[in-house]
Amino acid sequence: MKKLLTALLALLFVLNMGIGVAESEPVTIKLMVPSDHLEFMEQLLEPFHASQDEIRVEVDGTASGWDGVATKLITMLAGGEQIDIAAVSTSYYPQFAELGQLLDITDHARETYSEEEYYWSVFEGLMIDDRLYGVPISIYTLVNYYNKDMYDAAGIEYPSLEWGEGAWTMDEWRETANQLTTGEGLDRQYGAWIDYQLERTACFIFPEGLDYWGENLEPRFDDERIREIHEVLYEMLHTDEVMPDADTIDVTGMTQLFADGRVANAIEGTWSHKDFAESGHNIGVCPTPGGLTVGYVDVYIPLSSTEHPEETMAVLDYLISYDACVMKYENDKLGPQVNRKATEDCKDKCFSGLTPEEVDCIFAALDNSRPLTVFPEWGEFLSNSLLPISSLMEIGEYTVDQGFDELQMMANELLGF
Repeated sequence: MKKLLTALLALLFVLNMGIGVAESEPVTIKLMVPSDHLEFMEQLLEPFHASQDEIRVEVDGTASGWDGVATKLITMLAGGEQIDIAAVSTSYYPQFAELGQLLDITDHARETYSEEEYYWSVFEGLMIDDRLYGVPISIYTLVNYYNKDMYDAAGIEYPSLEWGEGAWTMDEWRETANQLTTGEGLDRQYGAWIDYQLERTACFIFPEGLDYWGENLEPRFDDERIREIHEVLYEMLHTDEVMPDADTIDVTGMTQLFADGRVANAIEGTWSHKDFAESGHNIGVCPTPGGLTVGYVDVYIPLSSTEHPEETMAVLDYLISYDACVMKYENDKLGPQVNRKATEDCKDKCFSGLTPEEVDCIFAALDNSRPLTVFPEWGEFLSNSLLPISSLMEIGEYTVDQGFDELQMMANELLGF
């Protein structure tokens, strides 16, 4: 009997040891990001993993671009696959929220993210019916990057660093583009560039108080002034040829054209800063014409289906923490951050290649920008209508009137007007 009791006690000890081991295993949080974020995300998470043993983040970077992440996420959710956090563009954020697929983090955010440490206006911009369902990956704006050497060679004064009424106008931007355009064929030097895509060209309509959407989301693609502005851009691209065409961009790429000294001004998002800074040229940055630009806030969204809400929130907290944001700044990754203290402490470390005044200009863009109007059907409209029709106007297959007529019709059908 004594031997039997001893054996039972030994067995119980082993079983208890097994339970203890099982309970001590870290929780795995699955995070999906675009493929071009994968390498840096893994680096970003190294300090988090080193700081504790309770949580491990498994990063899925197999989806290409923001559209790829959204598409894969929809497929995974439909198939019941586990995902805890996904990085999505603002375009898809309202869609997932309306479907009830996101974790409501409003109370946690208000208790955890103080106004002293974070830019709360950015969180407020992500509120849907006063509820928050994600945290900002980064805050991006469109700005005008330019090649100072090309300006110097042409004897042209650098653009103003002032936003608002002090910024240069669209007419001045066009005139400068004409002055800086020279040569032919492969030797052609272009004075300006902006992607002829209506998410980007919105930076020209916002300063005039215009939007593609009116009251109650009524489509405004039939607005005469919005079309006039896009006619100017269309002429610069197809008639004046002061902007590289779609074929040139497809073959060479904007970053390489800028690096080759073939584009003097490029209106691009701050997400591309590192590429421009590494171009080898003396670069500058200034406001977009009109002085009110487009702001973008991509979002880490926690899924309501997560089996580990507390651990998921701990990961979100880290991703916008002071240390993580400092690391992004030091690596010139992903633009301005929502962490106020990190932003203030890193101004002299980020946006390499610029003067302190130009760095201030980029941060001033945060107060001189407005987001695109997005809604639950926005992702569908973007993919099926706005992007393809923008491309047809970019390559000259559609005139501005043809493209905008079709956008108006498709938007009316989609939204029931």
